[in-house]
Amino acid sequence: MRELAEELEKKGIEVFFAIHPVAGRIPGPINDLLAEINVPYEELVEMDEANFERQTADDTVNPAAKDDKNSPIYGMPIISADLAENVIFLKRSMRPGFAGGENGLLYNPKTLLAFADAKDTLTKVLATVKNG
Repeated sequence: MRELAEELEKKGIEVFFAIHPVAGRIPGPINDLLAEINVPYEELVEMDEANFERQTADDTVNPAAKDDKNSPIYGMPIISADLAENVIFLKRSMRPGFAGGENGLLYNPKTLLAFADAKDTLTKVLATVKNG
């Protein structure tokens, strides 16, 4: 992921990392993983900053939290990935997130849905960015 971010930055693309407060079901582990891959702390933005400044993660990015009053996650804060120009969603299956609800982001026309191992897929995306 760090290498992909660096390649995108070389192409003039702004890169930042946002973590939902409960990603990984408890606060902290995702921050530790980013530190392990040498993501500079200044590239990590809070969820509200990512949503407000950039308008650019399953339940943590599910637009049902904003749109569907019948959803079990309605009203939960999310990272507004649905506002991004393009979304790459790495997923192992179509199983719902922790809350059990359908994620409309998976069906959004600007979402590229990849069913695969995240590390393998990111390696392929990195190769494409480097060569493209």
